[in-house]
Amino acid sequence: MSSTTYDPEELLRLKTVRELIRIFPRVVKLIWHVSPLTVCALMFVSSITALVSPAVIWMTKVVVDRVVASLGLPIDWAFLMIPVGVILAIWIGNAVIGSLSGLLSEVLSEHVYTAASEKLISKSATLDIAYFEAPKFYDQLKQANDNKWQVESVLWSVMSLFQQALSLTAMIGLLSILHPLAVLVLVGTVLPRIFLEAHMSRRRFQLESEMSRNWRMTYYQDSLLTERENVKEIRIFGLVETFKSRYLETREKYIQAWLSLLKRFLKWEMSLESLSMMGVSAVSIYAVIQAASGEITIGTLTLVFNSSQQITSLLTSIIGQAGSTYQTCLESSRFFEVLDLDPATISGSLAPKRTETPLEAPSQLQSGIELKNVSFSYPGNDEVILKDVSFFIPARAKVALVGKNGAGKTTLIKLLARFYDPTSGSIELDSHDYRDYDLESLQTSMSVVFQDFARYDISAADNIGIGDVEHVENRERIVVAAERGGAAEAINGLPQGYDTILGRTLDEGVDLSGGEWQHLSIARAFMSNADTVIFDEPTAALDALRERELYERITRLSEDKTVIFISHRFSTVRMADLIVVIDDGRAVEVGSHEELIAQQGAYQLMFETQAQRYR
Repeated sequence: MSSTTYDPEELLRLKTVRELIRIFPRVVKLIWHVSPLTVCALMFVSSITALVSPAVIWMTKVVVDRVVASLGLPIDWAFLMIPVGVILAIWIGNAVIGSLSGLLSEVLSEHVYTAASEKLISKSATLDIAYFEAPKFYDQLKQANDNKWQVESVLWSVMSLFQQALSLTAMIGLLSILHPLAVLVLVGTVLPRIFLEAHMSRRRFQLESEMSRNWRMTYYQDSLLTERENVKEIRIFGLVETFKSRYLETREKYIQAWLSLLKRFLKWEMSLESLSMMGVSAVSIYAVIQAASGEITIGTLTLVFNSSQQITSLLTSIIGQAGSTYQTCLESSRFFEVLDLDPATISGSLAPKRTETPLEAPSQLQSGIELKNVSFSYPGNDEVILKDVSFFIPARAKVALVGKNGAGKTTLIKLLARFYDPTSGSIELDSHDYRDYDLESLQTSMSVVFQDFARYDISAADNIGIGDVEHVENRERIVVAAERGGAAEAINGLPQGYDTILGRTLDEGVDLSGGEWQHLSIARAFMSNADTVIFDEPTAALDALRERELYERITRLSEDKTVIFISHRFSTVRMADLIVVIDDGRAVEVGSHEELIAQQGAYQLMFETQAQRYR
C-alpha cells in the first residue's frame, strides 16, 4: 500500500509470501497476549496427539507379530495382551487429551475474537468520517471485520501443520523399515499437489476479493426483506418478490463464479488423486512380495499398509493445510491492513495537527465562528457542494440555515462539526483556524442533533445520559435534560419510566413514535455541556406547532449557548437572530428576518410561498 494514498484496488492485490510471513509473528503476539499459558498447553497437546497414530501403528505391528509367533504354542496372555493394553491406553489418553484440547481451543478462540474485535473497534474510532462515507474505502473495513476470526485461524493452521509434520516424520521412520525408496515413491506421487493447491488458494482468495461488492449487495438485499425498519414499505408496495428475485440473482452470480472455479480444478484434482493412489499401490505390492519371500514379518506388512496410507493422507493433508494456511494469511492480512492504515492517507481525511500543542476549544465562545470563502467537494466526487461561502456566527446567537433540499445545508453542518475540512477557504473559532484546535476538544465543545439521529435500544435514561457519558448515572441531570428536550412526558408514560428499555431488539423493549424519538435525541443534546448546539433539522416528525414550541423552549433555555439549526418552517426560522440562506451551495443572503424580508430576495419569496399555504 502506498504511503501517501489509499488505492481501493489494493483489495484485489495478492500478497507475496514474504508479506504473509510477517503476519504470523503479529498473530502469535496477539494470541500470546490473550493467554500465554493456554497457547503453551495447546502446543504440548498437539505434540502428543501427533504421535498417537504412529504409536498405534507400531503397537499393532507388535500385536500381529506376537500373535503369529504364538501360533501352535501355549498361549502367553501377558505376552499378547500387554501391547493391546498399550493401544487401549493410547486411545483413551488421546480421547481425554482431545476433549481438553477442544475446551482450551474454544475458550482461547472466544478471547482472541474479542481481542481482535477490540483492536478493530479502536482503530475504527481513529478513522475520519470520510472513510465511512466512501463505499470503496468501507469495503476494506468490511473485509477486515469479516476476516478478523481468521486471525486465530492462522495459529490453528500453523499448529495443525506442526502436528501433521511431526506425525509424518514418525510415519516415515516406520515405513523406512521396508525400504528408504518406498518413502520417496510416496512423496514423489503426492508433491505435484503443491502447485495445484497454491494456485487454487490464490484464485479462491482473489475471487473473494472480486466478489466483495456482490457480498455487500447480498447482505443489503437480505436486510431489506428481514429487518423491521423496512417491512412496512416492502409490504405496502408489494416488493417482496422484486427484492427476493434480486437477492437470488446476486447470490446466483456468486454461486456460478465459485462453480466455474471448482470445475476448472476438478480434472486436476482427480488426476493427482489417482497418481497418489498409484504410489500407495506400488509400495503395498512391494511389501507383499517382501513378506511372501520372508524378508519382512506379517506385522511389518501390516505396518507398511497402515503407514503408507497414513503418509499419503498426511502429505495430502499437509499440502492442503499449507494452501489453507496461505489463504488464511491472505484473508487475515485484511485485518492487519486496517490496523496499519494511516488515517491521513484517505482522500478527504482531516488535515494533520499544525502544531505540537494544539489549542483547547474554549468552554464558551468569546467572539464566534466565521466561515471565510469556504468551498467543499466530497472525496472522490468532482461536484462542488459549497461554493465560496462566507458569514459570521456571533457567540450566543440563534442562527437558522434555510434553503432548498440539496442546497448544501447539511454539508455545512458537517464542516462546522469538523467531520471534514473545507476544500478551500477556512473556518475560524474565536479568530483561530479550526485546524489549530485539538479535534476531540473542538468536537466536544459542540452537540449535534442529526436528521438521521441514532435510536439506541437501551434504557430511556441511558438514551439521554450518553449525551454526556461522564454523567450517564446522574438521574437528576437526565430528568432535567428530558424536560428541556420535551421528552419527559413520553418517558413518564412508559412502563418503567426512565428504566424502560426502548426499541425492539429485546423482548421487553418498548418502541416510541418518530416524534418521541426526536424529543429523546434533542434531550440528549441538552444533557451535554457543549457551548454550541447544532440541530440538523431533527424535528421533521413533529407538527408545526410542536416544532415551534420546541424551538421556543430551546431559545429560552439556551440563552448562554450558540444555537445553529436547519428548518424548513419559517414560523420557526423567524425566531432566529440571524438567518443564512443557502442556494446552490452559496450563502446568498444573511440577516435577520426583518432585514431579509426587506431585501425582497430569495428568503422573502420562500417565506411568502409558505405563508400562502396557511391563508
